[in-house]
Amino acid sequence: MILHLAVAFLLLFVSGCATSSTAPTVTSDTQPVSATVLSTTSLAALTTTVLTGTSTTVATTTATAAVPTTSTLPPCSATGHGPPEHIDVLDNEQIWIATFDGKTLSDERLVAEGASVPDGLMIDGVLHLWWVQAADHTIHHGTLEDGRFTDLGSIVVNGKIFAGMVDPDVVLLASGSIGLSVLDGFLRHGPPGPICYLLSADGQHFSTHRGLLDLPDRFDPSLVILDDQWWLAVGLAMEETPTTEIYLGSADGDFSWQATVDGAVPDLSYFEGQFRLLTCTPNGMRHYTSTDGVTWQSLDNVQLLGCDPSTVAGTNLLVYKKSAGMEPPLN
Repeated sequence: MILHLAVAFLLLFVSGCATSSTAPTVTSDTQPVSATVLSTTSLAALTTTVLTGTSTTVATTTATAAVPTTSTLPPCSATGHGPPEHIDVLDNEQIWIATFDGKTLSDERLVAEGASVPDGLMIDGVLHLWWVQAADHTIHHGTLEDGRFTDLGSIVVNGKIFAGMVDPDVVLLASGSIGLSVLDGFLRHGPPGPICYLLSADGQHFSTHRGLLDLPDRFDPSLVILDDQWWLAVGLAMEETPTTEIYLGSADGDFSWQATVDGAVPDLSYFEGQFRLLTCTPNGMRHYTSTDGVTWQSLDNVQLLGCDPSTVAGTNLLVYKKSAGMEPPLN
């Protein structure tokens, strides 16, 4: 999700100390890049919006007049980028990993501090992670193997390292390439966007491929590709009732709205013939399933002390964000 919206959302719960855990050993390798680092612009002023969530238990799938049914294909942003720069509001963010059986979490472990909005892929038995780093406000790539976490440094996009892309969501393609969806143009004056899709052969060096969606106030993309169908979930930061929208598109076509459910900060996945959708509310993590991507069944809330859930495809692992000092969900 938009990082500062995410921080504001989590501030609803802040007081006391986070649960302690043994962290894997953290190492930082030299950045394996040949890239230009932007150094000519400064960060734009950012605002914080507090989300209050919803306590309803039934998924909604009705459109409203404000929801467009299609969106013309946008290019990725040429603006809203800037030099890497420390963002202190993310200093208390932490990346955690746990085993998730669809109802409860177990074996929670702290992976990294000063890091936020993670996503992961299991590649040849090694867990690869992508997240936004507080120290430079760029997307980083790293690995977690045998309890050892290694930060491989900032990703390179079109030969450059810069801030202005956030909310990473990754998919492993049949070709072996890695697709990365992000909220682009984060540092521009006015609403950020669009949702941009990038490609990489190694997870470290990316090239922009196409825009996916360019609608106001949509953030935190989560993409599932099933043959020629591209299913995209995006969050909306509405003050009273944060929601998630589901869109259907293709590799080279527009996206059309399919459904809206309660809760924001979505994680969309597909397994055993059905979709699973996780969203965040102050009452815990909402859990939905669907066989067609249009009609969603709401299951019991998951009492997660954190937000920004991301399922590691093909595993029972969940990576997510916590803020130090968070209180448990409301119920």
